[in-house]
Formats: sequence, structure tokens, C-alpha cells
Amino acid sequence: MNEFFRSYGEHLDDWMPRLMDAARVTAELSAYGFALAFLLGCVLTAMVRSQWSALRYAAGAFVQSVRTVPLLALLLALYFGLPPLGITLSGFWAGTLGLGLHGAAYVAEILRGGLGSIHKGQREAALAVGLSPLQAFAHVTLPQAMRLMMPPLLNAYVALLKDSSLCALIATNELMLTARAISSESFLPLHIFLLVGLFYFAIAFPLSMVSRLLERRMARGRRTMGAT
Repeated sequence: MNEFFRSYGEHLDDWMPRLMDAARVTAELSAYGFALAFLLGCVLTAMVRSQWSALRYAAGAFVQSVRTVPLLALLLALYFGLPPLGITLSGFWAGTLGLGLHGAAYVAEILRGGLGSIHKGQREAALAVGLSPLQAFAHVTLPQAMRLMMPPLLNAYVALLKDSSLCALIATNELMLTARAISSESFLPLHIFLLVGLFYFAIAFPLSMVSRLLERRMARGRRTMGAT
């Protein structure tokens, strides 16, 4: 056991700067990917709630199609399939696009469910007191829905953060690719991947705790409303 931890003392000065740079890439990759997923998810939700059946069918087809395709297959298709069409993306941006497209299907379902859970009477009451449809949505429906959507959205971000490790297979210099490179140089894979696991834990665990806290507060609020 002492020999195991002694290896960290011998190599940590070399490993940590490289892993910190890779962790920054992982954080940026997941942040950009989730931002794209949220933006596309909002568009898909608007399409699903549209009065036009063509938009509803198109959004539903996109969501169902993306959810049935493995993320790795989507990443490989974007990285290797687009260059023959004249579109060449770096591993980082192919990963961002793949994570965004894949995450958008799940974000759209979260948004659709959250907005659909608000009783229609709330909107009708807002319209009855003189609010426009946009004002009713912005000031009545959306604030209530956000309380329900925040915990699953945080969970979706944590899932996307962990899925970003697949971008190592398309030459994105994030944590997993850097870990593989270091382990091949040092021949200490257990040490490296244990350390990388701690990096992921340090990023994802606080977000998971925030999500659980929000869920508890929401459950407490629902019990209080039910009691009254």
C-alpha cells in the first residue's frame, strides 16, 4: 500500500498540470454541449407544443430517433462522416455538437413534462386578468415549471458530463484521452484512472447534491400545499 501511494508522490507533479488542463477541456466540452442541448431542447419543446401537426411530428421524430442512437455512434458519424461532405470539425466541436444533439432529446422531454405539469387553469386565469399569452407564459407558467424542471435538468447535465468521456474516441483532449496517454507512458493505469475518477467526482458530486436538495425542497413544498 505504501508503494502504491509513493507512486503518486513521484509522478504527481508531472500528472496534475496535464490532468488539470484536460479537466478544463472536459468542463468546457460539457458546458458548451449542454448549452446547445438546452437551446435545441427549447426549440423542440416549442415545436411539440405547436398547433401545427407537421412541427409536432418532426420534433417527435427527432426526439425518438436520437434517443435510439448510441451517443458513440453519433460522435463517430459527425467526426468521420462529415469530412467527405466538405465539413471538417475538430474533435472538440464534433463532441460538442454530438453531446448537444443527443442531450437535446432528453432536455426536450424534461421541458415538455415540466410545462405540461402546470394546470391549464393557471394560464387561463392569467389571460382573464389581462395578461398577454407571452406574459402569461413568462410570469405564470414558466416560473412554476422551472421549479419542477431544475432537478432533472441538473441530472441531465451530470449525465452529459460523464458521457463527454466518449469524446476521447474522436481525439478530443479531455480527461479520458489524457489519462490514457499518461497511463501508456507511466505504465500505472490504476493510479491514473483512480485519479481521473476523483476529478469526475469533484465536478459531478456537488451538482448531484444540489439536484437532491432541490428535489427535497420541492417535495416539502408539495406536502405543505397539500396539507393546506
